[in-house]
Amino acid sequence: MCLISMQLRQHASYKLILVANRDEQYGRPSLPAHFWTDHPDLLAGKDLSKHGTWLGITKQGRIAAVTNSYLTTDQESDKKLSRGNLVMDYLTGSMDPNAYLEQVRQQRSDYNGFNLIIGSSDRLHHYNNILDEYSILQIGNHAVSNATLDTPWPKVTLTKAAVAELASSSLLDEEAIFRIMADRTPPPDDQLPDLPLPLQIKRAVSANFIQTERYGTRSTTLILIDHSDQVTFVERSYLPNGTANDVRFNFKLLAE
Repeated sequence: MCLISMQLRQHASYKLILVANRDEQYGRPSLPAHFWTDHPDLLAGKDLSKHGTWLGITKQGRIAAVTNSYLTTDQESDKKLSRGNLVMDYLTGSMDPNAYLEQVRQQRSDYNGFNLIIGSSDRLHHYNNILDEYSILQIGNHAVSNATLDTPWPKVTLTKAAVAELASSSLLDEEAIFRIMADRTPPPDDQLPDLPLPLQIKRAVSANFIQTERYGTRSTTLILIDHSDQVTFVERSYLPNGTANDVRFNFKLLAE
């Protein structure tokens, strides 16, 4: 039940504010965000199971992120291709977003359900393979969890509004954004998304920050890009003992 909030060209200082929660099985091994040895311009965490990533940015300003999409009652198949490769292939390639998403669209049945966000700080593109739905984001506030873009699930609607309120101030409070993403409060039962899950699990996964026995929010990533193309990248990883570790990177985008 990942959550990505994106604000494009709504802040006085930042042309892009992107914050994302990665929700995953606790036992799935991964590395925190770093510049990859085999792709030195790529900043991303690494899934050690399938060797892809869930979110990343390059020094040239290519951005990509993925969430699962649960708009079908079909069981996910282990025989499908890894959704993390969708992020990796865009970040390490040179195709423009339209061409890349057309290629992905032709192969959409090879993957379990996903929402894919790709593009740059000037324009982001969204694709949902279950709905075969494509859209372009150039300005405004948007968010996606595990339905499709801007589906009015409580966590999507509330996060969009909360980030927009923070961004109305010229000084952006990073910790306030992390607090929004760390909110463990589920919505009232009558507002829970219609998901084929037991009530207790449905309550847990409907909060921004998820914590269950085997599955939950593993990290929160904040990407800020200002109008001079200076990038601030902060990833907060949540550890099993209840503590958290941050990694922070600052760099200026290069001409692609």
